[in-house]
Amino acid sequence: MNLDQKLLRQYQSGEGLPVAVKSSSLAESLKINLEKIDLAGPRIELSFIVGQQFLQAEDVVHGGAVAMMLDFAMAYAALLAIADGLSVATINMNVSYLRSAKPGQYRAVAEVERCGKAVVFTRAQLLDRESKAVATSVSSLAVVAPRRKSGIEPFAGAETA
Repeated sequence: MNLDQKLLRQYQSGEGLPVAVKSSSLAESLKINLEKIDLAGPRIELSFIVGQQFLQAEDVVHGGAVAMMLDFAMAYAALLAIADGLSVATINMNVSYLRSAKPGQYRAVAEVERCGKAVVFTRAQLLDRESKAVATSVSSLAVVAPRRKSGIEPFAGAETA
C-alpha cells in the first residue's frame, strides 16, 4: 500500500491529529502536518511551513512550491477516495496564483469532486496564516498500482505504521 495512504487510513477517524507526514524528504522539508480528514467529501487539510529554501529571487515563495503544496493536498484527498492498495499520479493540474506567498505557515484544503475507476478529479485552495487564498487548483489524478516494491525500504524517516 502507498505509504501516504497507510498514514491516511491510520488517522481517518480524526483521532491523533495533527500528525507529521514523514513519508518523504520532500514532505519533511515542507514540515507537512495532516490536520483534518473528512471522509464524506472526501476532504483533507494539510499544513506546511515554508522556509527560505523555497524562495525565488524576489523573496517570495516559488510558484513551483505553491503548486507542490496544492498537489500534495489533492493527491491525499484522492488517496482517501480510492481502494486500499492503489495509488494516484497527477496527470493534469491547473493552478491560479492569486497573490504572492511569503515564507511561513500555509494550509491546503482539498476535496474530491468525482472519483472514477481510472481518474480522480480534485480541487484545492492554499491559504496563508490569515486564511487568505494564495492559490487555487484543480487536478486530474490517474489511479495506478503503487510503484514501490514491497522489498524496498521506505525513506529513512517514513512512518510505516
